[in-house]
Amino acid sequence: METTLQILLVGADPALPSELQAALSAVPNFRAVLHTATNFHEAIEIALNRNPHLICVQMERDVRDLRAFAREVNQALPRTMVAALYRPDQWSTNELESSVIIDLLRSQVQDFLRRPLASTELRPLLDRLFRPRTASTSSIGKVVSFVSNKGGVGKSTLAVNAACALAKRHPGRVLLIDASLQLGVCAIMLGLAPQATLVDAVRERERIDESLLRRLAVSHECGLDLLAAPPDAVAAADVDDASLSRVISLARRSYSYVVVDTFPVLDSAVIAILDLSDTTYIVLQGIAGSFAGALKLLPVLEAINLPRERQRLVLNRNYPRFAGHLDQRDMEERLGRAIDFSFPYRNGILAAANAGRPFILGATRWFGYGHAMAAMVSDMEDTAAMLAESEPTPAPLARKATA
Repeated sequence: METTLQILLVGADPALPSELQAALSAVPNFRAVLHTATNFHEAIEIALNRNPHLICVQMERDVRDLRAFAREVNQALPRTMVAALYRPDQWSTNELESSVIIDLLRSQVQDFLRRPLASTELRPLLDRLFRPRTASTSSIGKVVSFVSNKGGVGKSTLAVNAACALAKRHPGRVLLIDASLQLGVCAIMLGLAPQATLVDAVRERERIDESLLRRLAVSHECGLDLLAAPPDAVAAADVDDASLSRVISLARRSYSYVVVDTFPVLDSAVIAILDLSDTTYIVLQGIAGSFAGALKLLPVLEAINLPRERQRLVLNRNYPRFAGHLDQRDMEERLGRAIDFSFPYRNGILAAANAGRPFILGATRWFGYGHAMAAMVSDMEDTAAMLAESEPTPAPLARKATA
């Protein structure tokens, strides 16, 4: 199974990104999402927002800034590994073996890679630093997102009901983030009146931690926590992709599952959500106009590095049957792939949403809508279990400093 790595590359050399990508392309079973920074100040901001697995830093003759940076990363993100990139012609063997290597190892730089980067050195580094995690040591929650490129397809209704069904199985361990910044309705569907919203989390980004995040969320009786959408479009302007990424990264350290509802526009905020999502549920309708939009959306998602194995297609029939509606088999032929989950129309779903009582809380799981939702939630759990087994996690240091 392919492992997705979040990698931050720090350095001013414009050749570094392509050099790293070329080396990574020859390493099987790893897929990298690459972020870049030209200086340490920018790198710290990106690291806090993106929570990378690995940070590769271009090593200069003066290592004082690198030493301070590695210590700061270790304090703020103890699960993130730092590796230094160096050119052998810049250093003597004695320097590398004594004053530099040992000093940087003590400062939490875990390994060193020679430039130009080669897959033969990169692969052992990944094998050392990112070993398969067992279920007993897994502490990073899984992120699932619901997207569409058209409003009215029932995306938010599915997100709310899925989050409730998941919370019934894992009470207190599921957070629903309403990231539909312009028109979030999750609080209304849950019958909640939150005092704080996603905007408050963003405005407190300099001091927010797991405890504060839980205080900003509002709890539902089913065991679900909600971080509500901004109250209006003006307040939503404070939420950018970087701050949203930071909140989601923090949330996955506080909850076992983070469910994110999105706005039906593929902007930078939604792309940041997709970047952090372990699984994305793409909601379709059996109506010609909506389906045509989905046909255009899918290749775009793959183009922005959301591979098919992280996608699930969801057919939501949130309308009564009518003459000429699209048949699922016809839709699958046009898509060239199977639809993973199909939800039948139930006239009580909209009434439940209007009443602030999610439909799934009263539905049976043995047939119809409840059966489809149980299958989707089980898929979320199964995916989380597989990711827990294969997700990269730091191994002990490959070498130890000596006094």
